[in-house]
Amino acid sequence: MTSSGTIPHSDIELRRNGAGDRAIVFMHGFLDDQHVWEPVIAELTASEFEIVRLDLAGFGDRSEATGPFTFDRFAADLSAVVDAVDKPFVLVGHSMAAPIVELVAAGRPDRALGLALVSPIPMAGTRLPDEAFEPFRSLGELGAAEYRAFRRQVAPLAPEAELERLGAVAGRFRPEVVRSVADVWNNGYPARERPSGFVGPVLILRGADDPLLTAEIVADRVAARFDPTRTTVAVIEKSGHWPHIERPSAVAGEMNRFLTDSLATPPGQPANRMASRT
Repeated sequence: MTSSGTIPHSDIELRRNGAGDRAIVFMHGFLDDQHVWEPVIAELTASEFEIVRLDLAGFGDRSEATGPFTFDRFAADLSAVVDAVDKPFVLVGHSMAAPIVELVAAGRPDRALGLALVSPIPMAGTRLPDEAFEPFRSLGELGAAEYRAFRRQVAPLAPEAELERLGAVAGRFRPEVVRSVADVWNNGYPARERPSGFVGPVLILRGADDPLLTAEIVADRVAARFDPTRTTVAVIEKSGHWPHIERPSAVAGEMNRFLTDSLATPPGQPANRMASRT
């Protein structure tokens, strides 16, 4: 059964499914909304977890939200959600949401069970030069056909119906918000390259054909910040920057393994592995 509610004194509406004594909280990335996770959620098998979703400020049903648009603001919103849910949780973040969920998990060590990072933007940002980055900053100004072409380029196997849906979602974007949020993930967070404040189990998923995040970036600037004995890095074959849209069954399979295996591994016991799913 699905229920929804609003965090008091805010515009944050959360959607909840199930009634487990633990929670999985899904945080979407740049240009998306909470519904991009539905194909993955449909194939999760961990019935002891409640499923929780919300929209980032400036996107989805919160497209009219006002700033500031910063990692600290996004993390504060997510913190309010996990506090309202009030149970141990796993956080799932795609792309620019990876630093957000990491910040929240590090700030709630007593309840944060694990992190699943899908196509994670490094905490230090992508740091692309202005000329190379301007196309991302201007995505809120594209027409429908141009926007769909961009999505197809970075997620070539995305279902056409989902591209159409996301195109309609993009029609509500405010160009100035897109520019501001793009700068957030390009510039990164002040913690930068320091070791993560989260010491629990981490699953990192990368699309094999991701044009934005290479294997070297993920290894050197993301995975290296976490405890190597508690970190799993898996490659989703035949997918780009949105593997949860292109290969939801493969992503769900990795998450199911993570929830049943890695979360049960005691601290200090090796859980690290590299995997490639076809």
